[in-house]
Amino acid sequence: MLSATSVRQSRLAKGHSVRFTSVIGLISNAMKAALFVALSLIAGACLAQGAASAVFVSGNAKIVGTDGQSRAAVRGGELFAGETVETVDGRVQLRFRDGASMSLQPATRFRVDEYRFVEQSGKASSGDRGFFSLLKGGFRTLTGLIGKQQREQYKVDAVVATIGIRGTDYSAQLTEEGLSLSTFGGLVEVCSTAGCALVRPGDTFVVADRDSKPQRKGPASEGMSLMPDLPPPRPGELLPAVTPPVQGPAQVPTQIPPTGSPMQGPAYSPQTGPSRGVP
Repeated sequence: MLSATSVRQSRLAKGHSVRFTSVIGLISNAMKAALFVALSLIAGACLAQGAASAVFVSGNAKIVGTDGQSRAAVRGGELFAGETVETVDGRVQLRFRDGASMSLQPATRFRVDEYRFVEQSGKASSGDRGFFSLLKGGFRTLTGLIGKQQREQYKVDAVVATIGIRGTDYSAQLTEEGLSLSTFGGLVEVCSTAGCALVRPGDTFVVADRDSKPQRKGPASEGMSLMPDLPPPRPGELLPAVTPPVQGPAQVPTQIPPTGSPMQGPAYSPQTGPSRGVP
């Protein structure tokens, strides 16, 4: 039989063991809670991070949020997933986080449906994606890392057709007559419910409606050029919108600014790259 001392020692040992196990459990739960909070903060930061920033704005362009509220589009302002850019009478140039550049023309409505990009040593990951909708108007774009490295994860829904890319430089124009698509570099695939077509460099294809096959129209139109590629704003920087100069009185010629649209910068040249000048 065990002595009274042995019994007491055994009970004490069991008590210490229970308390030790409880402490370990508390520490484990605390670590789990801390890990959950950290992951939540990281996820929240990723969701709060904008898809693109505006590097050029003119006219009365605005951004419509997911709650339906509108705010003025300003240079340096961010565009988030789910939000829509309405250029109205102006122009907007966007710089996406993966390096893509997009020039939105006047009377354009463009929405970022879903966007995710996590920088990984200059490469796009399999989880990155860029899904957009052209609701009205037109744009010209140079695609970024998602479009170049994760092509299946890039798509633009243009009402009558869907645009997928196998290239880097193209423009799209959506009107009541349908979609017009021109390619300047690489390959672009346009698909309706009636079929798909590859738009090669120098070609323009049109799609009248969802049930019509894409048809070649002719050579690509250079009329929709990219605006100047301005340096991206610094984090937190809010720059004023760029607006056209005020026209002087007609009877004073010296006060009339030079002819030509101040918003339309030099056309993009694949050989020289985009201009770095401020319009």
